[in-house]
Amino acid sequence: MFAVVVVLLAGAGVGWAYRRGLEKEGSGPAPLRVADPVASEVGFPAVTGGSVEVVAPVTEGVAASVSVAPSAVASAGAGPSAGAATGVTASASASAVASAASSPAVVGKPNPKGANLALAGAATASAVEGDPWLPAKAIDGDITTRWSSGFADPQWITVDLKERWQLSQVTLEWEHAYGVSYRVETSLDGKKWTAIYSTKAGKGGSVTVDAKASVARYVRMYGTERNSSYGYSLLELEVR
Repeated sequence: MFAVVVVLLAGAGVGWAYRRGLEKEGSGPAPLRVADPVASEVGFPAVTGGSVEVVAPVTEGVAASVSVAPSAVASAGAGPSAGAATGVTASASASAVASAASSPAVVGKPNPKGANLALAGAATASAVEGDPWLPAKAIDGDITTRWSSGFADPQWITVDLKERWQLSQVTLEWEHAYGVSYRVETSLDGKKWTAIYSTKAGKGGSVTVDAKASVARYVRMYGTERNSSYGYSLLELEVR
């Protein structure tokens, strides 16, 4: 019995000594530490020492770009594969946006036989010398008739082909009163004109202009200087 009491007293002493030793060393339960949030858990990049710059908001039809600073990528703990994306700039090209919004190419009817399209058209002019020389006389296929303008500069004659055509050439058959300075122009709408030929040294006669496969509904001769005091006089204005 005595031996049992001695053993119990010895065990209690050892336990007391052990607790005293822990108190002297400052040991105890470790303080609770809350880990910093991971970027993927909160939905935002964990940026340190860098920046994320939005150059412009991305809206439909507007080019924009987003740049990520290299330090931001490194601070986010990016691995070797992610490092390849450092400093990458994503952008929508302005030219690509313009191309996507551009209108389809203008198409005209072909004229494989090279017919004189002016014969089925309608002619108008800036002025006429008189009834015998109306604009229609320049597109009637008759070389003995003609259009004669007013006696002033500038003057013009226009042919409406009624439809959009693929053009190969335009021919002017001048009478003795001809243009020295003039342009041959084409248009899709009769408002916006494109010059396919221009000269300041016209000599009359028969002049054939390469239309360069232009697509047009309207063709006109626009004169700015005559060779005499008379007007501009065309025997025929042919469009093929």
